[in-house]
Amino acid sequence: MIEKSVVLNCPVHEAFDLFTRRVSEWWPQSHRLTKDPQSQLFMEPEGRFWERSLDGRELELGRVLSWEPPHRITLDFYLGTGAIQPTAVEVTFTPEDGRTRVAVVHRAKPDSQDVFALRAAVFDKSWDAVLAALVLR
Repeated sequence: MIEKSVVLNCPVHEAFDLFTRRVSEWWPQSHRLTKDPQSQLFMEPEGRFWERSLDGRELELGRVLSWEPPHRITLDFYLGTGAIQPTAVEVTFTPEDGRTRVAVVHRAKPDSQDVFALRAAVFDKSWDAVLAALVLR
C-alpha cells in the first residue's frame, strides 16, 4: 500500500474541485498516457476518469467508484495495470487550519496484487510527481 499526502492552501471544497473537475490544469505532462502535453483529463462523478488528446484519441485512466464532495473520491485506477487488473485509489480531503490535506491511498485489489507488487516503486514515485504538480497549481 502507498500512502501520500500534501497540504493545499485552500479550503476543502476548492481542493476537491481542483483535484477532480480541474484535473487537466495540474496533472503533470509526464504522466499523460496520450503523450500529448495539451491533452485534457476528465474525472466525472458518473464514473469516467479519462484523457483526450488534441487529435481526439481517448484513453480510460480509471473508473470513479465514489464521488463524495468535498471529502472523498475512490477510483479503480488503470494507470500501470489496465482495466482488467485495476488498483484501488482513495483520495480524501481534510480541513487543516484553513488549508486542506489531500491524502492518497493506493493499494492492490484482489486481481492486481501481483502487478501492484511489481510496480509499487513506480507507483510511489509517480504519486510524488503527481502530488507535487498539484501543490504547484
